[in-house]
Amino acid sequence: MPSSQERTRRDEVVEAAITVLGTQGARGLTHRAVDAEAGLPAGTTSNHFRTRGALLTGVLAGLAERDFSVAGEFADDGLAEGAARFARHMAGPDRVATLARYALFLEAAWDPQLRLQLEVAGARAAAPLRALLIAAGSNQPDLHAKLLLDHIEGMVLHELSRPSEEFRPEESLRLLVSAMGLGGPPSTTAT
Repeated sequence: MPSSQERTRRDEVVEAAITVLGTQGARGLTHRAVDAEAGLPAGTTSNHFRTRGALLTGVLAGLAERDFSVAGEFADDGLAEGAARFARHMAGPDRVATLARYALFLEAAWDPQLRLQLEVAGARAAAPLRALLIAAGSNQPDLHAKLLLDHIEGMVLHELSRPSEEFRPEESLRLLVSAMGLGGPPSTTAT
């Protein structure tokens, strides 16, 4: 088991790798670039993550932990409102990490091992949403979680690639939640 200092250094490397991936894309993610971003001696990233694949796995784990933590902050806001706050957070304050996540999605298209790791991480990240859906009366929590997450990811992707001052995910999420038979009738006023 790594010491707390080693764990801290490893966490620094992961955070720096997320930043590199989210600002430079997959082509920019190298051990040397991560060392430079973290302000660490050359070779530090390689000491923690020997291969690029191991580094991608570390980034994925770091992002999954971040998502799990952030999603918990919005869990008490109700399904549609919590999901909307999460979407705004992903497109705003957590933009770089979100771009890193989407870069991982693209890498997974060509990397079956990473694709499998994304599926496992996604299932873990969806667990709190699934529990919220069950509490809200969903009789198909797996399907509803997938629909909500797909919708959020799509909205955020569009916002990242074509930013708009009009990004207001609340209404479409209220409509989606209502269409699933959860929550009250959708609001007809813009938020």
